[in-house]
Amino acid sequence: MSSLASFVDRLKDAFEAAGVQRDQCELDSGHLVVKGDTVRVVPVTALHAQYAACGDESSRNKLIGATMDAFVEGAADVPSVYTDCGARLLPQLWPLHKIVARQVTLPNGFELPHCGIHGEQPPLHSSAVEANGLGVVLVCEYLAEGMPAIETPVLSNDLMRWGVSFVDVLQRALDNLRARTKSGPPAENRWEHHPTGCGQSSWQDRFDAARIALFPKLLTARKRPDGVAEAGGHVVAFATPSCVLASMSKNALGLCFMGDTLYLKVAAGDVQARTNQLLSSVPLRLLKMRDNETSHPLRQADAKGFVWKWFPYAPGGPPLKSPGEFSVPVDQGEVDAILNAAEAGKAVPVSSSAGLLLLLLLLLSLLLFC
Repeated sequence: MSSLASFVDRLKDAFEAAGVQRDQCELDSGHLVVKGDTVRVVPVTALHAQYAACGDESSRNKLIGATMDAFVEGAADVPSVYTDCGARLLPQLWPLHKIVARQVTLPNGFELPHCGIHGEQPPLHSSAVEANGLGVVLVCEYLAEGMPAIETPVLSNDLMRWGVSFVDVLQRALDNLRARTKSGPPAENRWEHHPTGCGQSSWQDRFDAARIALFPKLLTARKRPDGVAEAGGHVVAFATPSCVLASMSKNALGLCFMGDTLYLKVAAGDVQARTNQLLSSVPLRLLKMRDNETSHPLRQADAKGFVWKWFPYAPGGPPLKSPGEFSVPVDQGEVDAILNAAEAGKAVPVSSSAGLLLLLLLLLSLLLFC
């Protein structure tokens, strides 16, 4: 089986044969940064996974060739002309640490335009948005036979060349994602439900998390196929770009399944396989709140001036402080404790980790709501 290092060496050999010097290529956090007139970032971890799955040398050569087209010939680049972006232009969620890491790879004078999931302006680390750890970037999707989908971020020089503002491009990207959503599964098929009532997004096209975060009505419209009505508020885990888990705050077993999937499967598997697919390990609560901020595509107020907002979830946490909510377990011991209590007909425990998070949220609420 090919190692990641040998795959990177093969890519460098191919790039060098095409005129790219080896010292222009730098491996950084699962990506190969190719510096030149245009800085290109090759997702070698994802490409290697597909390379390792190839059944023969012909398939491997095809993947190498497609990678050359994308990152040497520039087929995956952001289009020079704004109107050429078409439906390729989409919003995407990135963890804040990924935004910072990508910024470091850019030449002086280049920026990665982004905002918070409610439209907050950067630097995001200095505002309340850091509590959810996510930002919104713009990407151009590139699809080619024989290789995984590539998402090339839109940079400040792209916006300058187009003569269009970040907010205007974001609005167009949102329109594209909205159209893509409508052309996909119908409302009744947008969630797959576990018997506990926890739902998992069913698009699985790398934009599930962006959809739910930026179009919260897709979450509030979720209904269990068994017709069981659930109490509490909406709780979500943005596990990966293609996997969103959703339950209600007073559904102990649904939250248990969420924690088991998020922490024991997705997060643990991400560490083991080093795929860097984990988007966020912090479950979020969706609330409708009054908003007096300036107009923004990500702050769509209703007739009464209320907008949807995301906050880190803890049972009984601010600003609602609702009694009777349950925790999202973070390890096998907490999962087992919930399942054992439910099976025995006893009160379901609320984890100590949830209590610590609640304390942190109470401190945060002093800054946000007082």
